[in-house]
Amino acid sequence: MGFWDRFKKKPKDDAGEISDLNMNMKNLPTITAEVAGSENVRAKMDLVLMQIESLNIRLETFNQRMERLERMVQEIWTIAKQG
Repeated sequence: MGFWDRFKKKPKDDAGEISDLNMNMKNLPTITAEVAGSENVRAKMDLVLMQIESLNIRLETFNQRMERLERMVQEIWTIAKQG
């Protein structure tokens, strides 16, 4: 066994993947029929709205980065054409 062999990915057998999946399924919470009160629904809606706002902020940041990258590529292209 060489030094670099330690860092290679070891292939997983299908039985291992299935048992991992079964273990993950056991860890999921059980679904119960709960009576949803108006406060509970409002709290869940607030959570969903906060997550949507967070996604909007992340999208805006991503768009700004893309615009900067596009400008950089255009500048590189003009420099390459001149040279």
